[in-house]
Amino acid sequence: MRKALLWAAITVGGLVAPATVLAQGLMVSGYASEEFEWFQRTASASDPRTSRNYFDAQNFNLILLGQLRGDVFAAVEVEYEHGGEEIEFEYGYLAFTRWPSANIVVGKFLVPFGRFNADLHPAWVNRIPGRPLPNDAVLPVAYSDVGAMVRGAAPVGTSGRVTYDVWGVNGLAGDAGGSIRDMRDNVVDVDNNIAVGGRLGFVSSMGFDIGASAYNGTYNDEDDLNLRILGVDASYRRGSLEVRGEWMSASQGATDGDDLTKSGYYLLGSYLVRPAVEVAARYSAVEFPAESGDRARISVGLNLYPSDAAAFRFAYNINRETGSGVTSVKNNSFIAQFTVGF
Repeated sequence: MRKALLWAAITVGGLVAPATVLAQGLMVSGYASEEFEWFQRTASASDPRTSRNYFDAQNFNLILLGQLRGDVFAAVEVEYEHGGEEIEFEYGYLAFTRWPSANIVVGKFLVPFGRFNADLHPAWVNRIPGRPLPNDAVLPVAYSDVGAMVRGAAPVGTSGRVTYDVWGVNGLAGDAGGSIRDMRDNVVDVDNNIAVGGRLGFVSSMGFDIGASAYNGTYNDEDDLNLRILGVDASYRRGSLEVRGEWMSASQGATDGDDLTKSGYYLLGSYLVRPAVEVAARYSAVEFPAESGDRARISVGLNLYPSDAAAFRFAYNINRETGSGVTSVKNNSFIAQFTVGF
């Protein structure tokens, strides 16, 4: 039970009802994953890994959680990716938790747009290794930013509760018309582009969780270009069955006056056929202004849980280029992953 409460606090990247976790005192936790990936042998100049097989120490993330004084709570995550090739300060924030219906969070935090970015991307939680296509290019995974946020929840009779997150952050920043994924890490706001956003959700006592998210801000101050992202997420859990999905669409200003529209969605289903055996499948797709960027992926997976702290995940990805007139590339892949939450 303690481990479940701890991971609830970790994956949210903020706090709604932390009193039980606070009672445990200062804790060091985290998660790690090791992967073997096989790619169909199609050479790629942009990513030479697609022409070979390799092992990858995907991540080893350390998380420090604790109560500083009274109602002030702190959380820090440092991630070591790809065997230490990349070392990042994922988040570090303070939270004032006196009012369960209005927690105040300041610092660097995972932006809770939708569910996947803040809650579901860690390997220990993610049912299929890797990220869905829209969470790679429309609202990039592990988007953390510096700013302030108010979040909380309020009961709605016996039917469930309403949740909300409202934030102001330095915002995504980058080149005009450029990749949204490359706009992260604007932690010192070099482009003077404060952004605002929020998510409003409803968690039903019948197992439904639905929400709508919005983000808006200037991403290129030199050309006064705006970026607006809208999203909808939903999930349903009943017994051994879980179904979830997200849709998002970005309207990105361009120097020629015509906004670029980038959109995508994913659907995921998982079923625990036995206490330690789970099957999962995910479909994801993206549509970009240039049809050559349209892609779709079908992922089928098998998860084995030898203990409550470890998982073996196996997934086969069928990748398709869906734009008209685009030649399909043989770039399917297989991933075997071992992940641990501690």
